[in-house]
Amino acid sequence: MKQLFSLFLLASLCLFFFTDCKDKTTLDDFSVDFGYDYFPLEVGKYREYQVDSTTYDIGPNESVIVLNSTTFVREEITDTITDNLGRLGYKVERSERASAEDSWQIKDVWMAISTDEQAERLEENLRFIKMIFPLKEGAIWDGNRFIDEFTTVQIAGETVEVFKSWEYEVTSIGEQAVVNNELFDDVIEIQQADNENLIELRESKEQYARGIGMIYREMRILDSQCISGCNGDPTCIGICESSPWEDIAEKGFTLKQYLLKWN
Repeated sequence: MKQLFSLFLLASLCLFFFTDCKDKTTLDDFSVDFGYDYFPLEVGKYREYQVDSTTYDIGPNESVIVLNSTTFVREEITDTITDNLGRLGYKVERSERASAEDSWQIKDVWMAISTDEQAERLEENLRFIKMIFPLKEGAIWDGNRFIDEFTTVQIAGETVEVFKSWEYEVTSIGEQAVVNNELFDDVIEIQQADNENLIELRESKEQYARGIGMIYREMRILDSQCISGCNGDPTCIGICESSPWEDIAEKGFTLKQYLLKWN
């Protein structure tokens, strides 16, 4: 009887230790990918972009002036800084040039911050919450909650409420993307605005590659008074409603920004 009890006790102990070890292994192996490395910050890192843009301006006799331009932009993290909340931030020195042959000219110094909960950029005194962590497809947040949506921005001499009706959403994560003929294997796309009515279009999205940062941005911020100029004429209204925004826009801009070089 004693021998039978001893065997039962031994078997119970073995089962207990096996289960305990198995549970511990599972817990040790469990980890959450927060996605922090889609927004990497390190002094000395830089990214260079080509920015192709089109601006719309109301000219003489209500004609619309359309101007296309290409600019090259370099963003380099040059130092760390403490923000007014006592958080670690990174100085982003932003330079521009008109062509690849020109020298870089410093235009702005912005700031970037990444915390356990979110990634922020301070651009020309406008504070954007670019990401929230952990990054998940379908996540939605108010990335412009520190910005009055009716803030006006001067675009080619016209005032435009750029930030009306923005709502950030992770639309894809871990996908491949080709930018400037370069294949990036692990990319997240964040849609910042996707709103349209008869007189306003607000579209904005950004793509980020793991370990690199932003690789692509596209914006279409356009206003039109095409409908109001129809004076109730149904034919005119139909033309306005079916025409591409680029054909009826009277003010605003479109923009595409591509990553060219990085380290």
